[in-house]
Amino acid sequence: LYANDFEMIKDYPNDKYMEMAISFDKNYTLKEVQKMLPTSAHQTWYWIDNYAKSNGYRGEPESGRWLLGISKPSPQLGAKLTTNKFKTEADFLNELKKTDTEEVKYLKNRQKNGLIIGVVVTGTKEEILPLRNKRYVKAASLGAVVDKY
Repeated sequence: LYANDFEMIKDYPNDKYMEMAISFDKNYTLKEVQKMLPTSAHQTWYWIDNYAKSNGYRGEPESGRWLLGISKPSPQLGAKLTTNKFKTEADFLNELKKTDTEEVKYLKNRQKNGLIIGVVVTGTKEEILPLRNKRYVKAASLGAVVDKY
C-alpha cells in the first residue's frame, strides 16, 4: 500500500503552503518530469534513482543522507540554498563524478531510461491537487505545511 496524502490536503485551509513528495510509477528523464507536471505545482527537488544496485534491491527505508537528487532553486527557497544549477542529468553526473565515480558508472548505465523517480513540489492545495489523478503518480506524501506568507 502506497501513501496517498491527497485526501488529507483537501481539508486544509486555502491559506496554507505545503510541500509534497511524489513518487513516480517508473523512471523518467528530467525533461519529461518538467513537462508532465502541472505548472501550478512548483518543482523543487528531483529524486535520482540510485536504489537498484547490482547486489539487489534495497528493501529497507533509506536514510536521507543516501538519497541523491537535483535541487531546483526557487524564489521561495532562495537560490543561495543550492549551489549547482543542473539543466540535465549529464550535468548532475558530471558533478557527482567529482566525489563518487562508482555511483556515476552505475547511474550512467541506467540513464537511458531516465534517472528521476520522484519529485518534491510546493504550493497551495489548489496548486498541488491537480496531481491527484495523474497516471504517473505512484505515491504522495505530505511534508511541511506552513502559513502562506
